[in-house]
Amino acid sequence: MKAKIQLLIEKLSAARDEGEPHCDISSSQIQSVTTPIPTTLYHGLEAIASEYNCDISCQAGDLLSIALEEAVEQIPVKQKDHMHELQHDHEAQEAQLHEDHCQFDAGGS
Repeated sequence: MKAKIQLLIEKLSAARDEGEPHCDISSSQIQSVTTPIPTTLYHGLEAIASEYNCDISCQAGDLLSIALEEAVEQIPVKQKDHMHELQHDHEAQEAQLHEDHCQFDAGGS
């Protein structure tokens, strides 16, 4: 079985010649994060994005997603269960916030 990172590089290599964008940056299923990384890794990220003709933010998101998925796989089951409860709580809070923003008051001023 191929590693997720290897599959990503193969996907980038194949998409390089197509000229198509390779990530979603605007749907409701996407959250943007700002995070510090060492300068040398940032320059490496720039080089990868340049080599594969892709957006640096998309590339960073793809790599971070793979790292997070692999990190979660390593968490002990008991902690993972608790983490899933916390994740569910965060998702419920976000859904409530979204619902609050979408309410319509027809009689309001």
